[in-house]
Amino acid sequence: MHRTNTRSRPRVSSHELSLLVVLAVCAAATAGCGDKAVDATVASQQVDALFAPLTAGIQPGVAVMVIHDGAIVHAAGYGYADLDNRIPIDPDSAFRLASVSKQFTAMAIMVLAESGALAYDDPVSRYLPQLSPYEGVTIRHLMTHTGGLPEYYEVIDTASGMPTNADALALLGEMAASDFGPGERYEYSNPGYDMLAPLVEAASGTDFASFMRERVFLPAGMQHSLIYDHTRPVVPRRAFGYEPNGDGYSLFDDDPLNHIVGSGGVYSTLKDFFRWDQALYTEILVSRAALDEAFKPALLNNGEATDYGFGWRLDEYDGRRRVRHGGSWIGFRTHYARYPEDRLSIVILSNRADFRPDEYVDPITDIYLESAR
Repeated sequence: MHRTNTRSRPRVSSHELSLLVVLAVCAAATAGCGDKAVDATVASQQVDALFAPLTAGIQPGVAVMVIHDGAIVHAAGYGYADLDNRIPIDPDSAFRLASVSKQFTAMAIMVLAESGALAYDDPVSRYLPQLSPYEGVTIRHLMTHTGGLPEYYEVIDTASGMPTNADALALLGEMAASDFGPGERYEYSNPGYDMLAPLVEAASGTDFASFMRERVFLPAGMQHSLIYDHTRPVVPRRAFGYEPNGDGYSLFDDDPLNHIVGSGGVYSTLKDFFRWDQALYTEILVSRAALDEAFKPALLNNGEATDYGFGWRLDEYDGRRRVRHGGSWIGFRTHYARYPEDRLSIVILSNRADFRPDEYVDPITDIYLESAR
């Protein structure tokens, strides 16, 4: 099912929007209760009800897709991708994924590991000598947020332009001060994932954007996905990010750190996410053993398990295993959740800074599967 919802109504206030969303969530969750998942048409209508407030007037919105048993059972856009040109959101709109990008960066490392170009427990400094001060930090540590690299976003120089991964790498080498010893604890680290991008380049001899296109996106069938880096590639059917300004919405699509990739930087569409989701059930990209390892919790030095794998958060909902990730950067808020044993996936891509996609994942899950009791 592919459609776009762009019905024009008077714009609602943020208070009214919150109230309408709460009412819609409650109604949809109630309708989804029962011994079996609801009828596909009814379920899709219930998802529409959740996002109906975003179809009021000209405002940024969200693209939503539900995949069940290998088929797209809901794909719709609510609101606008480009307010100035009145372009509505649809399943072909390309959104900045923010931190949902991390699973793609991790996959690049997994592809290289499968080919023998690197190993997860190799020291990072073998590929990036600038990071030799961070003794003992491995690729696995960076992939699982257990490496202890310091944050640099507040201190990196943006006065002379938009810094790149090379600038970030040089700065980390100069800082030479770990926040904690490798493997001692879990601490979410954008710098760690940013360093995986130049590491991919060093191990492959190919620039990061080209490697992602040739070894990850295209093999998975994702023809409309790309890395938005310092080359500033054209993004067809691009959704622009926005933030509320008290009287509507202002463009919030640019940031001095937009050219640093790895922790973010991927643009993709709902249709490409369907191909990505289905590829993760196969061995198109890497072996089943590699995928299983990606979805296992990382272990700290003391044997304690974290709730993070290779670019994925790991948890349960209503007793069901779930792998997921959210993202938040400038005017974009994103979330992608998979229930592998139920063959259910939910993709929510928003181009508004005042949106919380994670709050919709559970209600949508309740619509398509037995609700939590």
